[in-house]
Amino acid sequence: MIRQLQKLWDWTDQPDSAALHALCSGTIWFFIGVTLGITMSNELTSPDLFAGIPQLVFSRLRPAHVNMNLFGFLGTTFYGGWYFIIPRLCRTPLRTNREANFLILLWNLTILAGSISLANGGNQGHEYGEYPWYINFPVEAALIWNASIIFRTILAREVTKIYVSVWYVGGTVLWISVLYFIGHVMWHPFTTYLPDGQIVHAGATIGLDDAVWNWFYGHNVFGLYITTGGIALVYYLVPKISKRPLYSHALSLIGFWTIALLYAPTGQHHLLLAPIPNWLKIYAIIGSIALIVPVFSFVTNIFMTMRGQWGKAGDIISLRFILTGVFFYLAVSFQGSIQSLMTVNRFIHYTQWVVGHAHLALLGAFGFIASGTVLYMVPQILRRPLWSRNLADAQYWLFLIGLTGFFWSLTAAGLAQGSAWLLLGQQVVRAYPVVKPYFVLRSAFGTLIYLGVILEVVNVTMTVLVTDLDRLSIRRKSEAKELTELMPVGAGGPES
Repeated sequence: MIRQLQKLWDWTDQPDSAALHALCSGTIWFFIGVTLGITMSNELTSPDLFAGIPQLVFSRLRPAHVNMNLFGFLGTTFYGGWYFIIPRLCRTPLRTNREANFLILLWNLTILAGSISLANGGNQGHEYGEYPWYINFPVEAALIWNASIIFRTILAREVTKIYVSVWYVGGTVLWISVLYFIGHVMWHPFTTYLPDGQIVHAGATIGLDDAVWNWFYGHNVFGLYITTGGIALVYYLVPKISKRPLYSHALSLIGFWTIALLYAPTGQHHLLLAPIPNWLKIYAIIGSIALIVPVFSFVTNIFMTMRGQWGKAGDIISLRFILTGVFFYLAVSFQGSIQSLMTVNRFIHYTQWVVGHAHLALLGAFGFIASGTVLYMVPQILRRPLWSRNLADAQYWLFLIGLTGFFWSLTAAGLAQGSAWLLLGQQVVRAYPVVKPYFVLRSAFGTLIYLGVILEVVNVTMTVLVTDLDRLSIRRKSEAKELTELMPVGAGGPES
């Protein structure tokens, strides 16, 4: 027992051990989060499916599902990706792998505790900021600790030029540390809504003020945490996998600084129908439209990097996932700018259209990017090929078909809801029969996504567990020769 503990202790300080820890943890959270999602989807067509079990009612599963995918799946996977790329781009070991391993352990335990708390009715009552106050403190501590690890590594770099991925990771870890404090009203920490509706210590803001601050956080947690964190990985992985230099370093920095300067006020487009000041609405709309600049800067840069190399997306499964995520990012960003217009927002607000938009962003764009990251980095860290290319191919098509059908089902449901409410004057409850068929389609396509997640879990698990290369096929032995990133310290940029 002591020898095993010593072996585990020694492993925590090995290069890339924290990256592997986070990538595998993110995959597990992905499975649990989507399990909650498919359960909720079925509850929309069968409301009494889990009647009598408080922890499984929709109103408790929804915040647990959202936060688990936001912080558990995407957040943890991105941490693993950052721990993989930052040492390579800075040509120095992570500061330190042991610290990062303990951080991921704390992070996982906190996400687990937060999910259990939400399932049992603890809730702060802020969208995307539902974790109770006693969960917020370890989350905030972990975010600051993560920023410390990243910046100590960057400051110890052995290269002069800072590649764009480092800019994005550095910005992301700083922004989310501040945003989380604001979004969870941590200056009035003891705010929790209990299952019986009782409020323990009211927050610092109420009414419209509370809504304005909430959507400052709620939208920026996607734009200045998930978006920028995922873009950092894309800027590293696409040039590295395609073996092509990045098309334009200047264009990448234009994208970084414009998203940093333009994204912050856009969250108020969630409140265009609320009685907030008109200048704030106009500011949000202008900012939302102006986000076309960083989006097109990023997408153009990646697509131009891939010019003449698109055939590799068919051969390299991780690259195919990542590029598909970039396509979805372009689509969801264009949709977001359009639906921020007052006339469009009036029609689709509060409908399933918005739910489809959110899933296109988190699951379509960054879910694909996260899965591609895992499928590329786990074999690189373990120095062995992916266990099954066929499973990865099947996962890709299940994701693509499932997400596409899921998105269009919800989009159609949203248009039907908007028409029923505004054009026909129906009450919200009376419009339910109109959208129920679309909810059935949502569950059907969601099941395809769920099957894809199961395949990813199996593939990653077997890649970790199967260590006997002599039992691998000839094709997989040849694939093993392509594992070029054998050390955690590499070139100053993925094009090197």
